Amino acid sequence: MGKIMNMSAKGAMMTESYTMSEEENAARIPVSELWEGVLLLSLNGIVDSAQSQHVMDVVLNKIAETRARIFILDIRAVVAMDTAVANHLIKITQAASLLGCECVISGISPAVAQSLVQLGISLDDVVTRVTISDALSYAFDRLALQVVSRGNNIP
Repeated sequence: MGKIMNMSAKGAMMTESYTMSEEENAARIPVSELWEGVLLLSLNGIVDSAQSQHVMDVVLNKIAETRARIFILDIRAVVAMDTAVANHLIKITQAASLLGCECVISGISPAVAQSLVQLGISLDDVVTRVTISDALSYAFDRLALQVVSRGNNIP
């Protein structure tokens, strides 16, 4: 449930409650298809347990819909993560695997890395890469794809 603030003609503020539709919720979590078989989601800010559960729902539906083989979860802009959220991220990687999709987590900041270690969260079974570029390169390797220059040097 969210709130919409409306200003009336007299300047009085009125608040209406509403419930976001499934489409509105999915639109808030933009899972992009970078390449055929490769999906990307970049998370930002502080992620709570409810959001991470919703992320899982949207991601798994997108994996099933596109039949993706690689899902890149970029968390470079995540500033804080608690145990519940970290566990949800691990569950996303496990659930993606059950759908035949490998998950790569990119952009783990030093602060988040320290938090994960202090919380005792193990990422031993999770593929991690420093940047989205590194993760995409990994995805291309896993899919046996190669980017070849056409020789067009753009000045």
